[in-house]
Amino acid sequence: MFPLVIKAIQTGGTLVVDEFDASIHPMALMSIINVFHNDDINIQHAQLIFNTHNPIFLNSNLFRRDEIKFVERDDDSHQSILYALSDFGTTGDKGVRKHEDYMGKYFISQYGAIKDIDFTPIFEEILAEEGEV
Repeated sequence: MFPLVIKAIQTGGTLVVDEFDASIHPMALMSIINVFHNDDINIQHAQLIFNTHNPIFLNSNLFRRDEIKFVERDDDSHQSILYALSDFGTTGDKGVRKHEDYMGKYFISQYGAIKDIDFTPIFEEILAEEGEV
């Protein structure tokens, strides 16, 4: 992966990575992100685009609100909807201010893009079929 990072920085390319954090140490990933944000190193204006399921990146010290995107599946049309954290604006009940606790608000579903996940009924059914409940 590192040669691709170097190539993007050298050429001003756009590096797109699926699940960037899946096989790299978080500290190494943070360092790579910092390289892309460093105007003294990233003189060609290379871009890094990656997706993740890790909410640790919902951090105002790492990314601006317009750099944080969410994808949510519409229950009726089954289509994906893409929107940015900055789309919420900065005022009102749903407003997002710089340096807020983005991750905490994400987990209380302030921004959408999160479903209530409860595997309990599945395990109850499995155990009932096996006669253990």
